[in-house]
Amino acid sequence: MKRETIVAGHGGQGVLELATWLAYSQLVRGRHVAYTPSYGPETRGGKVRCYVVASDDPIASPIVETPDLLIVMNTPSMDFVPSLRPGGTLLVNRSLVGDVPAHPELHVVEVPATQLAADLGPSFPEAGPDTSIAANAVMLGAVLALEGGRWPDEAPIVDRVLRHYLTDRKAALLPLDAAAAETGFRSIRDPSSERAPPARTVAA
Repeated sequence: MKRETIVAGHGGQGVLELATWLAYSQLVRGRHVAYTPSYGPETRGGKVRCYVVASDDPIASPIVETPDLLIVMNTPSMDFVPSLRPGGTLLVNRSLVGDVPAHPELHVVEVPATQLAADLGPSFPEAGPDTSIAANAVMLGAVLALEGGRWPDEAPIVDRVLRHYLTDRKAALLPLDAAAAETGFRSIRDPSSERAPPARTVAA
């Protein structure tokens, strides 16, 4: 089985980081993975998108044209919606994207990722004054939930992924990002349930 993903947003949202986490989470499961970033010269605010391809078989091309999953972190990135294949999943950061039009052929999931991350602030004062930077970790958890996993099983995968990338000074963010990933997971799926999300999910 092959899954093609586009992660899109603007510089400073951790789009590249989220894509690498998604790629590595598939790699540790023993799958073939291709990761291709695309971004402008701006450090913050410029458009950023990443292609992630995961497959049980060798990957012929790392470029994604009709993704199975599109993760949209901001309003301008909604421009990629027409590229989603029919039956594909649109995962939207509802905190920064307004009303999402109904797409009968798509599975639309809205998660207030930025707000959920910001709400973790009181629990993690050591992470700094603005924990909304962990919105990408919230989306990591949401993706894992959409893949049908259960949290007790996915937690070691999240831990392995985060520990691989959050080293040196970034290691201080490990507790925050781990909590954010679990929050994103639980916003989509009851960890004790095997039930798949409905056709259109609005996660509070």
